[in-house]
Amino acid sequence: MRKWSQESIGLEIRSMFEGGGNLCYSHIAKEQVALLRAATRYFGSWRAAIEFAGLDYDDIRRYKSWSRDRIVERIHELHEKGEDLSWRHVSTQVDPQLAAAATKHKHFGSWRSAVTAAGLDYGLIRRYRDWDEDTIKSRVMELHEQGIDLNAKNMEEYDITLITAARRRFDSWDKALTASGLDYKKIVLRMPFKRRHKSVTAPTRSTRRTADGTKRDETKQMTAV
Repeated sequence: MRKWSQESIGLEIRSMFEGGGNLCYSHIAKEQVALLRAATRYFGSWRAAIEFAGLDYDDIRRYKSWSRDRIVERIHELHEKGEDLSWRHVSTQVDPQLAAAATKHKHFGSWRSAVTAAGLDYGLIRRYRDWDEDTIKSRVMELHEQGIDLNAKNMEEYDITLITAARRRFDSWDKALTASGLDYKKIVLRMPFKRRHKSVTAPTRSTRRTADGTKRDETKQMTAV
């Protein structure tokens, strides 16, 4: 019979989590009775044991089972947050359970396949990990010196890899511009439309004779554009 301790329980929970195991209470009560009893004895509840292992119990309850659709949905959630979706980062820091579930044969078999199924370019995902802060700042300054419009909307079309990496490293594109020594306010604000030239009228003088033969000056307005 296995001897349990707080440490061994925590390690077992972490091992199951990183392996993509189902840690919801109902599943553990059926499949891991000994572990659940030990956790209750040492921690008072399954929630307390989960939290001792450094996991969020509410997340465990929310993601009690994985499907292909749920995996794709979760990848989209992380992508929209600007997370680094490289395999190493997801499997060790962001969401190890997602990584383990995605690579199961009944789901996608590999992380590349899961990312591709989510409609993302795996080649770009892999390249994000090569960007560090100095590389990003150097690239920003290079584009600035070339006169490239650095507002976010344009950069999402011109260099999506750069702006995505910048948002991950600096939290926002504005902060990346500031870190590069640029005034982001001047960049993100659109230049005002040039005002149309107003018509300018210039008076001209002419002289004509009246019926009695005297001269009379007249002023005419000439329009200049």
